[in-house]
This record gives sequence, C-alpha cells and structure tokens, in this order.
Amino acid sequence: MNRDQILADLSIDNSSGFDQLELLKSYPEPVIRYFRHHLPNGIPGGDLISTRLRGIIKLVNWSYFKSTLYSHPLKGFLWEATVRMGILPIKGFDYFDKNIGAMQWKLFGVIPVTKADGADVSRSAEGRARLESIFAPHLLIDPGIKWEALDEHHITAQWSIHTEDQPIHLIIDDQGALREIWMKRWGNPGEVKTFGYHTFGGHIDKEILYHGRLIPHKGSVGWWYGEKAWDDGEFFRFEAY
Repeated sequence: MNRDQILADLSIDNSSGFDQLELLKSYPEPVIRYFRHHLPNGIPGGDLISTRLRGIIKLVNWSYFKSTLYSHPLKGFLWEATVRMGILPIKGFDYFDKNIGAMQWKLFGVIPVTKADGADVSRSAEGRARLESIFAPHLLIDPGIKWEALDEHHITAQWSIHTEDQPIHLIIDDQGALREIWMKRWGNPGEVKTFGYHTFGGHIDKEILYHGRLIPHKGSVGWWYGEKAWDDGEFFRFEAY
C-alpha cells in the first residue's frame, strides 16, 4: 500500500455527531483533569493529526531520524521517516490502515532494506496505533473508548480498532500532565522466536503546545518498560518540533 492511499484512508471523516463536551462530563475526575490539561484552549477540530518528530532510534546502533507521524487513534497511523545509518539515508514508513499493518524501508528511498507484514505484524501495529493516540488527545473523547481511573494519577483507556483491546495505562500528575504510558503489546522484541504480549511504554519528560493541544515534547519508549530488561528494550528517544 502506498503512503498517499494510507493518508486518504485515515483522513476520511467517520464522525457520528456526538457531543464531546457532554461526553467529557461523564468521565472520572482524573480523566477530566487529563483532558483539561492537554486541551487548554478547548477541543480543536480536525481528525487526522500530523506531528513532526526527530531523535535517535536503536537499530543496529543508535541512529538519528527525522519523521512525520500521522495519527488517528480510532483508525490507525502512518509514520514516515529518514534514518541515518552513518552517512547512509534509509527512508520508509510503518503503518496501520484498514486493519493491516506493515513496514517498508529502502536505502536512498530506492533499494529495499527491510519489509515486514502479516498477521503478527498487524496485531503489533494496531497496538502502536493506539499508543500513538497521545499525540491526538482531542480524538480520545469518544463513546467507543472506555475510560477508568484506578487512582488519582493512574487512568486507563480501552478500545479496539480491529481486534486488539489491551488497556492503555497513563500516569498523570496533579495538573493532568502525562508522565508515563504503557500497555501489553503484541510483538517479538529482541527477535524472540514467538510473538506474544510484552509490556511496551515509556516516560514523557516534557510537553509542548502543538496546534492547540498539549502533546509529548520529549520522551523515550520501548519494550519491557518498568522491567529489568528495559535497558535492552528502549529503542526510541524523540522530540516533537
């Protein structure tokens, strides 16, 4: 699938006309606090959200990248990037669209380097699509998403785009700022022989006002978050700009 078709699919307006403000009133207080903090100027319009990200990603070694993330929590995502492997540019994208996830990467944008698809890759990509939702908080006020507060600083969101429905855990502070996020995500980190559920998440060091919404500005994510293997699982340090 090409990136233009993916973007076209993610941009289709499927809104049902519900009142987001009325729905917000029904949420537990910590969840309301999260949204009040991240939507300081009210609920912005628009569906498909684009966010520019840069940083370092651990492939063979840590490598610099610049990218654009297109995210819709209820549909999927497209992440297109240029990664510098030494002096060599590798260009490509990861995506989840119409219940299918895959990745395509090429040296100089021409020579195939890696490609992955299939049922397991799609399940993993669906989990990622929901994790990327923190870059589009205004789209998380939706009747299809179940919000709960486990305590004053620990809230969860649960929904399914296709089949995956593991809850996403968010740790917020007294003001509602996001500090940590994690979930059980389908994958094979470290190239384990069989796919399974592993903890995926990370910490948010700073937030930034970005087109009317507060989103993560700097942070780090990876597999086995909060576990002893985190040092091996962390692979993505980013900055929104």
